[in-house]
Amino acid sequence: MEADTNLITEASFRKHADISKVFTQKHFGVVSTVAYLPDTFGHPATLPEILADTGFKYFVFSRPGIHEKTDLPANLFYWEYHGKRVLAYRLKHGYSQYGQMVSAVDSGRLMSLLNDEEYRANPVNCYFFGVGDHGGGPSIAEIKFYDRFIKSRPGGDAGFSTCLDFFKDAERLDNIPVYSGDLHYHAVGCYSVLRDIKETMRRCEHNLQYAERALDINGQSAETLQPLWEKVLFNQFHDILPGTCSPEAAHQALSELGGAGAAAKTAAYEALKSAGKSRPVLPVEGEFRIYNTLPFKVTVPLRIESFVYYKEGAVFRDQNGKEILIQEVPASVCHRSRRWEFVDTLPARGFKSYSFHGVPETDKSVQDEVHFVPGDLLAADLMWVKGKGRVSVLERPVRFLVLEDESDTWGHGIRCFGDVAGHFTCESSAVLEGPVTSKLYRHYDYGRSTVDVIYSLYKGLSRIYFDIKVHWAEEHKILKMELSPESIHRTNLLMQGPGGAILRPADGTELPMHNWVRLKSDASDIALIQEGAFACDCSKGRLRLTLVRSNYYGYHVPAELKAADPKEQTDQGEHRFRFCLLSGRLLKDKPDELLLERLTAAFIEPFPVMRETP
Repeated sequence: MEADTNLITEASFRKHADISKVFTQKHFGVVSTVAYLPDTFGHPATLPEILADTGFKYFVFSRPGIHEKTDLPANLFYWEYHGKRVLAYRLKHGYSQYGQMVSAVDSGRLMSLLNDEEYRANPVNCYFFGVGDHGGGPSIAEIKFYDRFIKSRPGGDAGFSTCLDFFKDAERLDNIPVYSGDLHYHAVGCYSVLRDIKETMRRCEHNLQYAERALDINGQSAETLQPLWEKVLFNQFHDILPGTCSPEAAHQALSELGGAGAAAKTAAYEALKSAGKSRPVLPVEGEFRIYNTLPFKVTVPLRIESFVYYKEGAVFRDQNGKEILIQEVPASVCHRSRRWEFVDTLPARGFKSYSFHGVPETDKSVQDEVHFVPGDLLAADLMWVKGKGRVSVLERPVRFLVLEDESDTWGHGIRCFGDVAGHFTCESSAVLEGPVTSKLYRHYDYGRSTVDVIYSLYKGLSRIYFDIKVHWAEEHKILKMELSPESIHRTNLLMQGPGGAILRPADGTELPMHNWVRLKSDASDIALIQEGAFACDCSKGRLRLTLVRSNYYGYHVPAELKAADPKEQTDQGEHRFRFCLLSGRLLKDKPDELLLERLTAAFIEPFPVMRETP
């Protein structure tokens, strides 16, 4: 069905392959070895390995076109990643020749395509024809024209065929070149526009994998999640997930994805609740159980929030009776709820219990202040101020930039978004300091929009966490968050892609983004783990993450926008993001790919808290 391939996870690719194999075997009696994605908007460098691992040998694509990517050695080439390869073919003249013209053919135009110099030079060629976009078949007039063309050629020189037959002939050729790397850049605006769909899709993918782990812990089959996966995969279509659909289609997709994600979380909750029954609840006060479904233990910031289940001044202990240092912070609602944060290690594929245990200790000091107070003293501790005895990670504070964007929804003809129109100004700052976590809260304004950031440091964790809430009300503009790592001026950066890491250019080009990015230099090595952004660019020692890109629904150049017509703007309103900044200096180790994958998994894991009583 031609899914987007830049933003979906490896798990989705494998589900697509599994479902397609079952379908084609059932309905056609064969399993296809040709991956067919002619209209999808570019492809990540890791895709050859995923295709090869799932049984595909060949790959047909059209985007990026010849004018968008000029460094391919040929239109027929072996596409390779980590030693795994597929034979790939870029369609020289696209995947259709006639748009919506069905009653007649322009013989002169078609003959000019068929007499292409490349076709004359190569012994094996592939030429697509048909009426139009999204599966439009050939017209009767076209079939008659090509039938006459075939008969005019020497016997066996041309004929109607299939992609599989073409590849079987083509792979016999000698000296087929090999290429490694992304197939970009086409429609780079699709990496970020209609963020709500992208965020909901990514959450669904993660929730389904989380549910699979939870079911496995409880000894249950994940087969029950198949209908949810199918709903998610359908909405990965390359004009839904990339954000180039109509408002009605977007709303329907969000509804379907929301239902699938909620059902996955419910399945996970019920499985973990059931698995936890094997251990009795011992404290008479009851306990909070925090679950980790990952196959490795994790040490992370944790939080609990409760309406009544606490004792003022009581010791917070784990299941082994060990006292856990805990700090109260502002609750999510201004009512009777209380919220606490702490850092602890959770076991692999299991849970750990906590409780406000026993009789309150009269000599135990009670935290007086749980609220933020005006100030910015933590700025230095957040490592953007150089000084004696401090480790500097950022050369200057995080900035929030507003960029002009006059392109269409797809971003046709664009490789970089760099026209800065202004930046957000910090209007207020407040701090919260305590034994577990210290936080800096900053409020920024620009035009009719606001950005609220809470930076957090945790005792024993050499990382900077920040949570961002954006209220966006700007039209036809882009919001980027800029980080300026110290002494990093390399010409490339390493990024998480579907199924593996990808080395990409740090030349200001807009890049699709998954959950981590790593920048290296001789003196420094930093990584950013994130949830909520789907594109970035990097150049000249700075990394810019695309947070919001507000465009018009389905606006495709050269269509003319009439000034008096009502406009449907995308991405208005509230958006939330989470980040974790790491440095090799802080970690006392290099944040290599394996470590980053584990830290990312822990960053995304929901760590559900379940209240249990005897």
